[in-house]
Amino acid sequence: MLKVNYHEYINSYEWKNKGRIFLKKVGRRCQIFPWIKLKKYNIHHCTYKNLGNERWNIDCIVLSKTAHNLIHGWLAGSLTVIRVSEQNKNPKNKYPNTCQKIIHIYAIIVGFLLYLIKFI
Repeated sequence: MLKVNYHEYINSYEWKNKGRIFLKKVGRRCQIFPWIKLKKYNIHHCTYKNLGNERWNIDCIVLSKTAHNLIHGWLAGSLTVIRVSEQNKNPKNKYPNTCQKIIHIYAIIVGFLLYLIKFI
């Protein structure tokens, strides 16, 4: 398997296009706070195992900036937003930690429901 450069990939057309597809799947809603409709969202990696080959609601979820900051701040054990590489410096708090895994599962369930609602 070819190793993907994260920073190059995140700025690529391929990633931006994936983001547009993922946004459509949830009707342009945050998977943690779906009751708030915004104009801008972040595509959040729950895992980096399939970097370059991500699947919506398995590897990535759609989040508002507030929800994204919640995961990379408070749920990461920090008062400020930190990078995954910073969080991983603490061997007892590797990304994703237990709190982050729980919110990912919640967001995956909400994402599935948002996807189904489009067909009702």
